[in-house]
Amino acid sequence: MTTKSSKRKAAASKVEDEEDIGALIYRESQLRKKEAAAAAAVKKNERKSSSLTHQATSTIKVIAEKKRKCRSSADNDHIKEPARRAARKKYIKKKCKKKCSAEGCTNQVQQGGVCIKHGANVKLCSFEGCTNQVRKGGVCVRHGAKRKRCSSEGCTNKVQNGGVCMKHGAKVKLCSIDGCTNQVRKGGVCVRHGAKRK
Repeated sequence: MTTKSSKRKAAASKVEDEEDIGALIYRESQLRKKEAAAAAAVKKNERKSSSLTHQATSTIKVIAEKKRKCRSSADNDHIKEPARRAARKKYIKKKCKKKCSAEGCTNQVQQGGVCIKHGANVKLCSFEGCTNQVRKGGVCVRHGAKRKRCSSEGCTNKVQNGGVCMKHGAKVKLCSIDGCTNQVRKGGVCVRHGAKRK
């Protein structure tokens, strides 16, 4: 009987030793997995930061190049008549407006190098529940900001061009299609003849 019990004890201790070894191996493998994951995360962060640095420097270079081109085209203006020179400078200024720094965005910069869509802070109307942009005096047009009105006596229409409304002589561009009297929207044509609506 003693041999049977000693054999059982030996078998039980052998099983316990194998379980202990198995547990040690499992813990070791989990530790290695965590170390590998941490190393991969560090490597990924390094790659991401280097790509962001590269993007920032390339964006800065593009902006500097645009500024240089705009300045050089304004400096090389050799038109002698003052009116044409002023028109040329206005065109160059309009052409060289800053674009949003977000990748693939062509909107005009509003604040901090980005457009409204990509995070520029815009003041909103102070009227409760209104989400329109401020026009004048902290409110939008709907809640009291004054619109410019036609200078003709008794007219309450909005100013279009030159201080007057269309009815009183504001010059507006008309559609380039023969016989069409609609106002130009985009590309020299009205909506009916191909200008896309927003």
